Formats: sequence, structure tokens, C-alpha cells
Amino acid sequence: MSRSSGRHLAFPFRVGPDGRTAAPSNDSEHIRDEIIQLILTAPGERPFLAEFGGGARRLLFENMSDALLGMTKARITQALSRWLGHRLTLEELDVRFNDEKVPDGILVKIQYRPAGSEDSRVLRFERRGQ
Repeated sequence: MSRSSGRHLAFPFRVGPDGRTAAPSNDSEHIRDEIIQLILTAPGERPFLAEFGGGARRLLFENMSDALLGMTKARITQALSRWLGHRLTLEELDVRFNDEKVPDGILVKIQYRPAGSEDSRVLRFERRGQ
């Protein structure tokens, strides 16, 4: 995969060892950072881009139900397609609440392929209850 033009900021934002803003080392890392940022941003959180976000953090405060599961999958799929559809292909999205893999918790697993790459990548967001 070719490196995209321009310099990108790493997510989360940080200062590198050279005293300059840190940047992702390659496109795959940059796409991973973009997905994390999208999924963890709540819609409405950005004042000038109110539709941006996947809203996964909001799941922690919702009553778990099959309807919420379906809405969450739809919201995340739509967000990935709208904001990062040109950067990746979503291969699989798995959202689970309180099952054998995550008792008393939430699991969001995203399997994707960066544009121009043959390799699949997997990101997991997991939160367990106390």
C-alpha cells in the first residue's frame, strides 16, 4: 500500500521523542487510528461536524437489547461507510452484549481491509463490567 500524501497526526495526539507532533508510521496505522477516532466519537460531539461519530461509548449507559444491538451495528456500519468508505472495506462487524465471550460486557469487533491492500485487519473494542 502506498503512503498517502501529506503528514498526518497520530491518534491519540502526542508529542514524539524529537519534540514534534507524532505521526503514524504508515497508512495502515493511520487508518487504524481513524477507525478508533470514529468509533469512540459520539455523534454531536464535534460542533462543526455534528454527524461524525460511531457512538460506541454511549453503549455503556444503554439497556442491552436485541433492538440496541441492531441499531449499534447499523450506526457503526453507516459511520464507517460514510466517513472511511474510501479508505477501507468493511468485511465483518460483530457486536456482542453479555454473552459467553464477554460476560457482563460489550464487544465490538471490526474486520476490515485497507484500500489497496490484500490483508485483513481486526480491531476489538471491549468493555467489561466490574
